[in-house]
Amino acid sequence: MSVLFLPPSAGAASVPDASETVSGKIRIATSAEATAGTNDLTAMTPAKTKSVVDAAVVGGVTYQGTFDASAPADLSNAEKGDLYIISVAGTYQGQTWAVGDHLLINADMGGTLDPAKIDKVDNTDSVTSVAGRTGAVTLSTADISGLATVASTGAYSDLTGAPTLATVATTGAYSDLSGTPSLATVATTGAYSDLTGTPTLGTAAAEDVGTLAGNVVQLDGTAKLPAVDGSQLTNLPAAPVTSVAGKTGAVTLVAGDISGLATVATTGAYSDLTGTPTLATVATTGAYSDLTGTPTLGTAAAEDVGTLAGNVVQLDGSARLPAVDGSQLTNLPSGASTLGALTDVDVTGAVNTNVLKYNSTSGNWEDGAVAYSEVTGTPTLATVATTGAYSDLSGTPSLATVATTGAYSDLTGTPTLGTAAALDVGTSANNVVQLNGSAQLPAVDGSLLTGITATVAALNDIGDVSAAAPNNGDVIAYNSTSGDWEATAQSGGGSAPSVTVSSPATDQTLTSPSGIEEVYIYTPSANITVNLVAAATCGSGFKYNIKNRASGFTVTVDPNSTETIDGATTFDLDTQESSLTLVTDGSNWFII
Repeated sequence: MSVLFLPPSAGAASVPDASETVSGKIRIATSAEATAGTNDLTAMTPAKTKSVVDAAVVGGVTYQGTFDASAPADLSNAEKGDLYIISVAGTYQGQTWAVGDHLLINADMGGTLDPAKIDKVDNTDSVTSVAGRTGAVTLSTADISGLATVASTGAYSDLTGAPTLATVATTGAYSDLSGTPSLATVATTGAYSDLTGTPTLGTAAAEDVGTLAGNVVQLDGTAKLPAVDGSQLTNLPAAPVTSVAGKTGAVTLVAGDISGLATVATTGAYSDLTGTPTLATVATTGAYSDLTGTPTLGTAAAEDVGTLAGNVVQLDGSARLPAVDGSQLTNLPSGASTLGALTDVDVTGAVNTNVLKYNSTSGNWEDGAVAYSEVTGTPTLATVATTGAYSDLSGTPSLATVATTGAYSDLTGTPTLGTAAALDVGTSANNVVQLNGSAQLPAVDGSLLTGITATVAALNDIGDVSAAAPNNGDVIAYNSTSGDWEATAQSGGGSAPSVTVSSPATDQTLTSPSGIEEVYIYTPSANITVNLVAAATCGSGFKYNIKNRASGFTVTVDPNSTETIDGATTFDLDTQESSLTLVTDGSNWFII
């Protein structure tokens, strides 16, 4: 709505009252009218007048002064339309502000600073043209003045200061060696044009990269021109350039702004250039040992890598020895020499006629007294020699003799270096294995070796023992039919059974037995259930002896899972001094 304020006049009565559709007069309400309420069309309070005026200028900008971006003032209560001019550059609310930039509030902050309500008007000057061009500028060499013209045809000797190259002989003793490397021919004297296959140099070849007069212009790492004077460029598009090498304003390019150009000298001798190539010195006469930096090759250097006779042994990708015959190795671990030294055997105090019994709780074979002394057929263990010289073994390997002195050319049958020649000695993947000072193999994975008696780590690893899956209480007994010592359930006599005496008030769950018979004497103070161990875990022939000494309380014997006692799921000892003896066949329980 348009607002018109008219001063009082004699002709005011002829002006109609203002409305939304009729132009006319309005007046300021009196105190009485403001108190009683007025008609906005004829008499408005100052507050109402202000609100109408404010509504008429929504979207306007209010200049609030300068703003220091390095030490910003609090804008949490700024209102929409507030405008600040950056007086000190800095970083504020995630944006970089330069002097002269405008900071504009696009919505009322309402007490909480919100970066989304801050607009930046970048007033940094833009590049207006490059070499006289505008728009997306693409420069060519013709656009940049001061570049020297370099010939791209003719002999190199036409240039001032042709390089002098060092002399390298290509004939003589070194070429007499069998399998010598093919070295490129490099002249060391005379004009560069004397060389065969001289390079074809472009027009920029004699110029340095840079931004000085006569330099070659090189694009930087982002394919941008450096800061150079482009005022003489022609045929540039009409559109304005927005930036050069990421820069705006009065752009000054440096060499780093233009990538891909090589530094080329335009004056002076070739030897004056910085970073001239250094050619390696190659000896052409004398003994091989006279060469500087000759490789230090071990005795394996003349052999190929592999597992055939005479090959060098190379560790595989997992640093393990390959599958080779190691039957002639000495001082290999002999394995356990006694049963007690095995990892799954626990011999603590064996006496005459003891046997090993498997304990499923500990997972070990343990010594115990069981009447198996009548078992015959003690196994015969193979005899392994532990003394004597290595030379006593048949088939001692013959190592090739490799000369370490004299000229390389003096060697008869120059060695052919195999794939191991460039590999280091060590125990990592693909290293060459080297015996230590005591002629021993280093500590490497030998799991792939063949022809070696396997190291014994467990009882079942012994050749004439079959005990892969024993049950609790099993013993090792000799089987004359198979010729092996086998894990089997105990039978016959043994030591006295374990006896447990207790007065429980809660149910009892028995643990896996360590012998062939157990006795439990209960005096319960409440009705209890005794949960048996699985028959298969106890093993065929195992016995439970259970007694109830209490009066008025019942001991209920409950087999594991679906197992039964004489076909029943449970058995009650419900009178004082009642008892029960159970034996298992490995599947169920029976009263005896």
